[in-house]
Amino acid sequence: MGFSPRGFGALGRFVSSYGSNGETVAPGGPGFGRELPFGPSGASRRGGKFVDGPREGGSFEGVGMKIAVLGGGITGLVTTHLLVEEGHDVTCLEAADRCGGLCRSEVVDGFVADRAGGHIMFSKDEEVLEFVKRLVDHVGHHTTNRKTFINLKRRYVQYPFENGLADLEPGDTFACLRDYIEMQFARRQGAAEPDDFHSWCLWRFGKGICDLFMHPYNEKIWNVPLNELGVEWVSGRVPDAPMEDILRSALGIRTEGYAHQAIFHYPNEGGFEAMIHGVLRRIPEGVVRTGTPCETLSRDGDGWEVNGEPYDRVVSTIPLQELFKVLPGVPEGVSESFRSLDYTSLMTVFLALDKADAPDHSWVYFPDPADGPQNRITWLSNYAPGNAPEGCSSVMAEVTYYRTPPGSDADVTTQVIEGLSGAGVIDADQVRWSRVWHNEYAYILYRKGLEENLEVVRGYCDDVDIDVIGRFGNYSYFNSDMCIRAAMDLVKESYSARR
Repeated sequence: MGFSPRGFGALGRFVSSYGSNGETVAPGGPGFGRELPFGPSGASRRGGKFVDGPREGGSFEGVGMKIAVLGGGITGLVTTHLLVEEGHDVTCLEAADRCGGLCRSEVVDGFVADRAGGHIMFSKDEEVLEFVKRLVDHVGHHTTNRKTFINLKRRYVQYPFENGLADLEPGDTFACLRDYIEMQFARRQGAAEPDDFHSWCLWRFGKGICDLFMHPYNEKIWNVPLNELGVEWVSGRVPDAPMEDILRSALGIRTEGYAHQAIFHYPNEGGFEAMIHGVLRRIPEGVVRTGTPCETLSRDGDGWEVNGEPYDRVVSTIPLQELFKVLPGVPEGVSESFRSLDYTSLMTVFLALDKADAPDHSWVYFPDPADGPQNRITWLSNYAPGNAPEGCSSVMAEVTYYRTPPGSDADVTTQVIEGLSGAGVIDADQVRWSRVWHNEYAYILYRKGLEENLEVVRGYCDDVDIDVIGRFGNYSYFNSDMCIRAAMDLVKESYSARR
């Protein structure tokens, strides 16, 4: 289920899931990770053992190991739950005063708010999707048909962009189609793939699509010059849109993109955090310690001491930057790779509206800076019937920033309201109240050289027997469903006697 869809641009995107603790959460977020360095390298010191070593295909048998899981977001909690089921002695350390990390929600005056943008439940992985549905069985879930648009020049353009070319002004439709065809021809003639994201977008989509959507939208998301970003994260991962679809779209013949997201789900009560509660209901009392950051980490024979307590293994889902702060004796070359890891932050502006006639939209992208600082809004009141009081609706605006917010909470809220009003989305006098939440770690910045630095960082964590998983825990573009899959795979491959 990749919760909280967000695009990096037209004709292909990554989906991520976010949340916040309302203040700025650094450690303890849910994390989303992959490329897992699995498993202990040998026998447990405090009971239990691995037969032949898990990296060579062995499995756990005997008394459970003592394992510390760092971070109580979705990745950390699912990992904890599955490890407990395998019979291990697990302690999950969460820095914040309550679990959930990026998946936290609030209910205020009858309005449900996800604290870092809109989350949804969907997945192409049926096992994971069924697992998540079970997590929210205490409240049930609502099913919705996805209706996603781009607000451009006061027009609602079907998303993804290539499916909505006919929604543009005729001159824009022509320019996008002409330039896309020209660049496809150039690629077939051998035009070299650029190594920076700004040029790559032009090489892939053409000037028309880049001018209208790809460049301005991504500049809003990343808040750094696009030519400073590499292309490893998109190169080879975004399939060419069939020319037939482009032509149909330009002629007004509807095509549907991202069919796997055409239907999504959302908890009936309590917002997306209901999923977190569902995991916690399955974890024995006392296993999860909130308000307990990892402050010290030191080697203890073959294992580790975490905050002075001995453990056989450590599984970290906290951001790699936070892990680096407590890792002892990291060599300088590895330290440089840790310090190179970069990211952008997110503030969510939630607007409670005295507006009964909310548009039948799921979420809407805003590439034009003139329409406000937000890159996306979510009509969360459309996700479940109980998300807003009768006769009301709610919208969440997402504003990313690099290190420093673009203004005070009050100023940014005013800019969002003015932008949405100017774009014809809401009337300013419909806003009943507003709230703002910040999340420090929101998007991985894929600067040039990131892959090489990650290879060093992950290799070092593997060498010292720390499993790192999670979006920021492993620094991979993973949706929430993929994070859950990563937790499942880690436990199965490295900590299960039932493998």
